[in-house]
Amino acid sequence: MSTQLTAPGQLGGTLSAIAVPARMRATMLRRSLREHPGPTVAGLVGLLAAAWLIRYALRGDQHTLGLLAGAWVLGWIVLPLLLGGGRGRVRPAHLRLEPIGGVPAAIGLLAASAIGIGPAVSLVALAALPVHAARYGTVAVLVTALGAALLWLLGLIGSAIALEVVGHAGGPAGALLTGVFTGTAMGVAGSLWAVFPWVSVLLVAAPEEVVRAMAYVPSAWPIASVTGPLGQGVRLMATLVGIVALCAAAYIMLVRRVIAAGAPFRPRRTTAASPAAAEREWLGWVPAATRAVVGRELRAWVRHPLRLQYLAFAVVYGALLAGLPLLSDVDLLLPWAGPLAVLGAAAMSAGLVGLDGTALWLPLTTPGGERAEVRGRAVAWLVLVTPIGVLLTVAGILLAPDIDPLAALSTVPALLGAGASVPVWVSLLRVRPVADPRHPTAADNPTDIVSVLVATAAGLLAAAPVLALVIWGPPEAAPLLPVVGLLSGVATWWGGVSLADERFARRGTAVLAAAGQRSRPPETVLPLTWDMQWYRENKSTAWALGLLTVGWIPVIPQGLMPLVFGIDSGWIVAGHLSGSAHTAVGLAMVGLGVAMLLTGLVLWDRRPQPGGL
Repeated sequence: MSTQLTAPGQLGGTLSAIAVPARMRATMLRRSLREHPGPTVAGLVGLLAAAWLIRYALRGDQHTLGLLAGAWVLGWIVLPLLLGGGRGRVRPAHLRLEPIGGVPAAIGLLAASAIGIGPAVSLVALAALPVHAARYGTVAVLVTALGAALLWLLGLIGSAIALEVVGHAGGPAGALLTGVFTGTAMGVAGSLWAVFPWVSVLLVAAPEEVVRAMAYVPSAWPIASVTGPLGQGVRLMATLVGIVALCAAAYIMLVRRVIAAGAPFRPRRTTAASPAAAEREWLGWVPAATRAVVGRELRAWVRHPLRLQYLAFAVVYGALLAGLPLLSDVDLLLPWAGPLAVLGAAAMSAGLVGLDGTALWLPLTTPGGERAEVRGRAVAWLVLVTPIGVLLTVAGILLAPDIDPLAALSTVPALLGAGASVPVWVSLLRVRPVADPRHPTAADNPTDIVSVLVATAAGLLAAAPVLALVIWGPPEAAPLLPVVGLLSGVATWWGGVSLADERFARRGTAVLAAAGQRSRPPETVLPLTWDMQWYRENKSTAWALGLLTVGWIPVIPQGLMPLVFGIDSGWIVAGHLSGSAHTAVGLAMVGLGVAMLLTGLVLWDRRPQPGGL
């Protein structure tokens, strides 16, 4: 009898405990919406995208619709990791002091996660699946509605798992995701000419290879289950239910682990390196002091979030720039995936000294420390980036066997030599400190456009002899391309290292002082309307803005378009000429534009700073 009396009380206590996270989340959401309009604006944009998806579902292709639905669910899982979606979220650690078990806690946390603008907009977007199935009857609508609900649960649970695991795994995992995401966005933006035709074809009807691949994508199963045989539909829906159940079980185990131990994983144990490991044979030719810097830099590249983010961005960006043209059946750039990734890694390494803060006093107080610091950073970059560049180049060659890879292979050593040394000099020359080197965030960007352009220009300058020999050299000189690339890389290496040595030896204290600052100088405020007084006081800034804006016209429309793409419209000067005059005018336009851009960068760097800085 006592059990019958206490059971309702226990059930009520469990339900009350489950409702606690939901009430917490509702309170936090209500207050955040009052203070920040950003989520509301993002919700409106999401509703517009969901409305377009529903409109496409009325007449669109079922395989393309499944692909778009899957991309939506994947974005729901990944984007909060990049945009700080974990803020204002109820986490399992918040319930450690509550008398609640793992299963009720997981249910309550998922209920809390479902309260928000993102889950509501996602539910509206996934309603496109039953809208598309309406043409097949009422039963099809009910089945696809169930499938859409399962996909919604999959996104909800996957997002909760990702935020908990990545958030507590430390910065490196989130940094890798951020680098991959930004690299993908920039790679797609840089290859719009190849992506747009493929997307337009995909929206009309999915190609055959996409149709075959979608058979293994869960987001396509709800519609496939009502358009195929009955047995196939039962198997697909049962598999989708099983996937959701497995994710739910994984989340329950994760919540139990956090409630019991305070973290989803055990802290990583650190062990001291043995003396034998320090004297590695493959770096035996490097002096001991330089070898110590190499080891420190390699560990920093693996563990520092911003360095991982920059490296992931460079690799993904270079690979996509070379690979996305395949969507338009253009494989000419595939062997250049490695050189593009190396060039991107060099550009993103042009401000790493600013991440070190006052740790630079160590090489300054060590005899010969400046030389070891410069060479150690350069060698570590080589050890890290060389395998990436070589692997991407070889992969591109294997994927495009009909393309002559000699030019791409020959530019790799030239770009490696420039990328290893020149960014070290640039980062010592233009130090941009971060607010707190011990706790870096994505907002702590130690590079600026001038540093990136200088590092990129150094790589292009190193590869220029190889490219010039390819374009203007006789065919008999082709076997000399690897030798020219190697010599160019060695020369650029020693030039960059010498400049960095001189800079660090002569201006080491100034570099240390700049890296140790906790705040940057205020940026120049640009007026939104015409202001003659501001122009008189900031002529160099005004000229810099004008040159940086107009300088691209001679480079791209007047230079590269007629030279590379053969576009000769009425307003292109070289289009009115032919033969050598056409080439000479195009090259002159490129030189003029480059000179304008460089002058604009110099003037921008010398602009007057607020407060007389």
